Amino acid sequence: MNRIANLASTNALVSRLMQTQARVNDLQIQASTEKVSQTYQGIARNSQRLVSVENSRDMLSNFVSNNVTTDLRLKTMDVAVSGIRTAIIDFREALFEFEAGSGDEEQRVKDVQDAAFRAMNDIGIHLNSDADGRFMFSGSRVTTQPVDLGLTTLQDFQAQYDGESTVYPPTREAHVETNVTLPPAATGGLTMTAADTIQAGTGSSLSSIPVGSIITISNSAIGNDGTYTVVSNDGTNITIAGAMTVGTSTINVTNAFPSVTPVPAADATATISVSSYYNGDTASQTQRVDEYRDFTMDINAIDPAFEKAIRAMGLIAQGEYGSLGGGGLENHPERLDQALYLITSSLEITTMGSAPFGNEEKSNIAQVQQDMGYHRVLIDQTNKQHKTLISFFDQSVIETENINTTEVVARLLDETRALETAYQAIARIQQLSLGKFM
Repeated sequence: MNRIANLASTNALVSRLMQTQARVNDLQIQASTEKVSQTYQGIARNSQRLVSVENSRDMLSNFVSNNVTTDLRLKTMDVAVSGIRTAIIDFREALFEFEAGSGDEEQRVKDVQDAAFRAMNDIGIHLNSDADGRFMFSGSRVTTQPVDLGLTTLQDFQAQYDGESTVYPPTREAHVETNVTLPPAATGGLTMTAADTIQAGTGSSLSSIPVGSIITISNSAIGNDGTYTVVSNDGTNITIAGAMTVGTSTINVTNAFPSVTPVPAADATATISVSSYYNGDTASQTQRVDEYRDFTMDINAIDPAFEKAIRAMGLIAQGEYGSLGGGGLENHPERLDQALYLITSSLEITTMGSAPFGNEEKSNIAQVQQDMGYHRVLIDQTNKQHKTLISFFDQSVIETENINTTEVVARLLDETRALETAYQAIARIQQLSLGKFM
């Protein structure tokens, strides 16, 4: 008699009912989420493999995302370089046209100098291109605008570079590779005892300043502030006038300090400095496209492909036509051949003839575009491989995490019927009593 509706049997039945209820709840969650479990514990046997697959998939997704961002930057750079190439080609055509006619006609000289100045401006604008909040051609200084050519008008440019007393820097070293400021503490004071000579009080303190560069003297106590071309430099003594020899070219520079009276005492306050148009740095950036492959992005605004073109344009644009000092282009036909060599060298892999200012670095627009094209192809091919693997990993994750919907629904219906039956059985049993039994 004690087996009928006593506490022990009721507890056993309720325990079984709760187990059935728990299975129904689990199956309902599986059916609504389409996942086997909401935690890794629920798939303990497959959890290690699942985590490994998910990590591999997420790593590839990060590579794809980074590669897409890098490709955007490369696209921006490619558009800029294409614009630079067009500007250089147009300027070269202007040089060819000028070369085919008279070199001393005022309007023709002004036209080709205007073309040079416009091309310099165009190149500067392209080199200051930015994307995604980053300047593309400034090395690692991505928040710094890389190029400041100091160009306002052709007349202002020619006032600064008159082609006679101040000559546009003819070499790369003098043009962009030197940024230095030497205060009196470094030079020991500057003695300007002749019209064209600077002597440093500290020996060899001027050795970092290359021949052909433009020096700026500021804070001079004797009134010699200004810009001057370095004609020669032995490290201690600089001359700013005479025949400057660079490579196979000789450039005559005529200059003198405003203070014509020799002053024997050293100028104890004068600072001498050299700067270039470039405000970035030369740091390269490495882009890893996958776990094992990467490439280096080291194109900046002083890449020889751009620098040689800018230098060629500066050589042509300097010196106003008819100037008293004779620094204009009409008096220096040699500048045409010099500029054509630099322009061709900036555009093409192979350049015929001899470099007028000594050996030039080999980089050129064709090589730059080829390198960027290779980088973009590498990114495209690698991302396609990554996306294929990501799809494979996603399928593996789905097979591990997801349920068989038909099977789960069938089990849910079965467990629901069992739960209903259990409730009915408990209700029926709880109605039993000893009196009814007898």
